[in-house]
Amino acid sequence: SMGLLKPEDWKATWIGRDEVQSEARFENAAWIWFPEGQPEKSAPVGIRYFRRDFDLPAGAVKTARLLATGDNSFTVFVNGTEVGKGGNFKAATEFPVAQHLRPGKNLIAASVENAGSEANPAGFAALLEVAFEDGKTVALATDGSWRTAAELFAGWQKPNYDHSTWPGARKLGAIGIEPWGEVSAPEDRRLPARYLRKEFSLHGKIRRAAAFISGLGTSELYLNGEKVGDHVLSPGLTEYDKRYYYVAYDVTQQLKKGENAAAVILGNGRFYAPRAKVPTATRSYGFPKLRFQLHVEYVDGTKEIMVSDPSWNLSTNGPIRANCEYDGEFYDARQEFAGWTRAGFDDSAWESAHPVAPPGGVAAAQLIPPIRVTGSIQPTAITEPQPGVFIFDLGQNMVGWCRLRVDGPAGTKVTLRHAETLRKDGTLYLDNIRSAQVTDTYILKGGGHETYEPRFTYHGFRYVELTGFPGKPSRATLTGRVVHDDLDPAGYFVSSQPLLNRIYTNVLWGVRGNYRSIPTDCPQRDERQGWLGDRSAESKGETYLFNTLPLYRKWLQDMADAQKDSGSVPDVCPPYWPLYSDNVTWPSSTVLIPGSLLDQYAAAHVVNEHYDSAQKWMDYMAGFMTNGIITRDNYGDWCVPPEDPALIHSKDPARKTDTALLATAY
Repeated sequence: SMGLLKPEDWKATWIGRDEVQSEARFENAAWIWFPEGQPEKSAPVGIRYFRRDFDLPAGAVKTARLLATGDNSFTVFVNGTEVGKGGNFKAATEFPVAQHLRPGKNLIAASVENAGSEANPAGFAALLEVAFEDGKTVALATDGSWRTAAELFAGWQKPNYDHSTWPGARKLGAIGIEPWGEVSAPEDRRLPARYLRKEFSLHGKIRRAAAFISGLGTSELYLNGEKVGDHVLSPGLTEYDKRYYYVAYDVTQQLKKGENAAAVILGNGRFYAPRAKVPTATRSYGFPKLRFQLHVEYVDGTKEIMVSDPSWNLSTNGPIRANCEYDGEFYDARQEFAGWTRAGFDDSAWESAHPVAPPGGVAAAQLIPPIRVTGSIQPTAITEPQPGVFIFDLGQNMVGWCRLRVDGPAGTKVTLRHAETLRKDGTLYLDNIRSAQVTDTYILKGGGHETYEPRFTYHGFRYVELTGFPGKPSRATLTGRVVHDDLDPAGYFVSSQPLLNRIYTNVLWGVRGNYRSIPTDCPQRDERQGWLGDRSAESKGETYLFNTLPLYRKWLQDMADAQKDSGSVPDVCPPYWPLYSDNVTWPSSTVLIPGSLLDQYAAAHVVNEHYDSAQKWMDYMAGFMTNGIITRDNYGDWCVPPEDPALIHSKDPARKTDTALLATAY
C-alpha cells in the first residue's frame, strides 16, 4: 500500500485549540549591592555576600521558585543548601525551592562575584514566590532590607549565622535600570496536553484499515482503548512551515463492526517551542494541532474515510497538566478520564475541537525508524542526603525518563528531578542544565498501586532525586526507560583491553542517546539542538554502530529545507535556533555528510537528492574567499581543552587554531 502522496488525498482538516499565553515577568525585584560608591556605574572586582531571613506561615507549599540574576555570576543558598548558580545578568535563572522551605524562619543567602580586570558595574537581584495549597501566597524581593558583607565569614550562608553587624544593602534601582536594562524572566512554556476524541460507526466486516496521523508537536493515537503502535515522541522533528511528517499505521485488528472510538493526546514537542528567548531566540510554530485520517476497506469492496474535523471533541482538563521537553511533565492522576479512549464515554462536557490553521509546510511520510523505549535500567543504589530527599543512582548516564511505582493517599505529590552527576554533599548537580527544570511531577489518585511514566518529555541523566514519596522507596520504585531512535545495529567492538571496551560502550550510549529524529548535541539542558558541525566527522564513525542512512538522509532534507535562497545554511537544523552565521566548519556538514554516506553505503541516491543544495552552499561560500583564503569562521577550536577545569572554553590564544586556517582547510 502507499501513503497519501498528494495534497488532495487529504480530506481531513486541522483541529486543535489555540490560545493566548501571558509572558512571565521578573517584577518587583530591585538591583542591590554592597554600599560602596556607585555600584551601578563602578564597583571593585571581588565577591560580595548577601543574606535575607524571613518567616513563612504553616501550611502545605504548592509551588515555590526563586528567580535570581547577578553581574557577573552568583551562587544562591536556601536555608544553608546551595540551590544553584547563574551568570547571565540579562536573564533571570529559576530555581525550584519548595523542598528547602519550612514553616517559621527561613533564609536566602547569595555570593555574587564582580569579575574583570578593573572596576565595573555590579549588582544582584532576586525574587522568591511561594504559593500554598490553601491559596495563600508569599513574595520576597531584593531591596535595602537585605544584609551584605564584603568579606567571607565562616558559616555565612547558614541559618544560624548572626548577620546583625552586616550593613544593609544599597538599593540601586528597579529591574530595567541601566546599565543592565530589561532582564528577561524564566519562561514557562509548559501547556496542558490536548485530549481529542471521536466516536464513529463501521457498518460491515473489515478487510483492511489504515490510520494516517500528523499530531504536532508530539502525539499518541488510541483506537478502542488501545494505543496504536509503540512510537514515542512522534512524529519526527522538522521545520514545520517547510515540512511536517505524518505516520501511517495498519489498524485492521483494532477496529470492529459497530461503534468505535478514536482518541489522540497532543503534546508540545518542538512545535510549541520549549523556550522563546532563553538561552537564545527560538522559533515556535503555534499551538499543538492534529490532522487525522482513517481509511477503511470492507470485505464487500466498499470503502469509507473518517477524518478529523470540528465534530471531534476536545479537552485541556486531563491529567497532563503541563508538558515541555526541557522542563518535564506534570501529571495529576486525579484528573484522568476513565474510559475516554473507548466508545460510550460521556464527553458532553468537552468543547468542540477548533479548526486551526495548517502548519504551512509540505506533508511527508516519516521514513525514519521511530523513537521507541528500547530498554530498562534498574537503580544500583539509593541515598538520602537530606531527610525525605532520595537520590537514585542508575549506574550510568542514559536518556529517556523514569517509570514510577507508588502507593499512597490521593493528592500526594511526588517529584522527580534528573541530573548527570552529584555535588559533594550527595545532592543533584544542576548548574550545567541552565534554565531546564528537568522535573516530572505525579499527583496520586489514591486507592492502590499506581504506575506512571511521562509521554511528552525526556531527560539526560544518571541520578534521579525523588521527593514527596509516601514512605521509604526501594530500588523497585523507579526504573530508567531508555529512549532513542530505534536504528538497526550495524556492528560491535570487543577487545581484550577493558578500558577500550569501556570507551566503546561510552561512545555507543552517548551517540545513541542523542538520536531524537535528528542528531542532537546534548540531551539534558535547555538546548538539544541539531548542531551541524558536531557530526561532520562523527557521521562516518556512527555507521559502524548503527544503520544511520535513513536518519542522516532525513537530516540532509532538514538542511535543504532550512537553506536560504542565497545558499546560506544555518549552524542548527532544523533551525529552531535560526543561526545563519555563515561559518565554514559547521554548515560544511551539508557537503561532508553526503560524502560519508557515499563512502559507507554507496548511497549515490542521497548525493543525487542533496547535490543541488550542497552546490548552492559551496557557490555561496566561495563569494567570501579572497586570494584563496576564507576567514568566515568564529567557532574555531570550540571544544579545545581549557587551561583550567573551572573554564568551559579556553581563554589561552595559544590553544586555539587560527579561524582562517580552519575555514580555508575545510
